[in-house]
Amino acid sequence: MIQKFQETERIFIPSYEEKTSTITLEKFIKENFQIPNDDLKKICEFVSHDKELEKIIFELPNLIQKEITYDKLQIKFYEEFQEDYLQLEVNIFTSIDTLISLKIEDRLEQRLYELFESNSADKILLIME
Repeated sequence: MIQKFQETERIFIPSYEEKTSTITLEKFIKENFQIPNDDLKKICEFVSHDKELEKIIFELPNLIQKEITYDKLQIKFYEEFQEDYLQLEVNIFTSIDTLISLKIEDRLEQRLYELFESNSADKILLIME
């Protein structure tokens, strides 16, 4: 088995299959994301209804680390959502300048659509701050 490491800090990031067999979604989100609105239970319920979205959540920190070193990740429901369509907003806090961050944000979104079903990828909005 090949282990994945973040290049700058050499942090071990197990694959999706390893994570789901040993860690719950709730625990994984608490350990990898900040949740500003205390919506952890609602977020977990929303994600667990879509197995592909669940896979995205488990893989997202790894995908982001491949592109950029970040200070923290935050996950919440998109504040401007319509009642019939919920979307998660993932904020990536980093110290790079705006122009570079927009390019990386675009690459990450393209990568999500390459790796995962578009219906599930549509439920994630990436924002770099």
